[in-house]
Amino acid sequence: MPIITDIKIQVKNRDKVSVYIDEKYSFSLTISQLTDHKQVRVKSHLKDDQVEDLKKLSSQTNQYLRLLNLIYARPRSEYEIRTKLRLKKFEQEEIDQLVDKLKKEGYLNDKEFANWWVNSRKLTRNISSLKLKSELAQKGIKGEVVEDALANNFSKEDELNSLKDLVKNKKNKYESEQKLMSYLVSKGFNYSQIKEVLNKEETS
Repeated sequence: MPIITDIKIQVKNRDKVSVYIDEKYSFSLTISQLTDHKQVRVKSHLKDDQVEDLKKLSSQTNQYLRLLNLIYARPRSEYEIRTKLRLKKFEQEEIDQLVDKLKKEGYLNDKEFANWWVNSRKLTRNISSLKLKSELAQKGIKGEVVEDALANNFSKEDELNSLKDLVKNKKNKYESEQKLMSYLVSKGFNYSQIKEVLNKEETS
């Protein structure tokens, strides 16, 4: 029967411990998890299934911390997180548990993500509402959430200003107005709105 031969506080993370079984590293736990699992003590004997359950808990905890680092780098949608976990070959039950924990603790919220995405893109891109809808759909955001985010954060004036700035930045890079218009349409702007802005540019 496996025996715990040592428990060491990790040098790089004082909130976690490394657990050694039969003189070899086996898994890690947080200090809180160590407190909760009274059976994890030096010289304690564990059953094989207990060791496997603790390794699974360790793996989920480590992955959870990695997900937090991703979210701290920039907000993520639920779809993005689920996709990442599927690519890492996590079982569906494990994915649901990790996602539920992130949502419960306030780290994962598609409505907040959609609002953040629209505001972030508005500040850094000359972008259309159609393009924003496409980007949010690719992030797995549902239609009504997308519509609310746009209604609350992206006005018709925002879109018009984006179009005007884009025209100013790009008009000298295209040899004909038709090619410029094609480019603007490809960016999701409305044809009649493009024509109106171009006409004003010509008369200004």
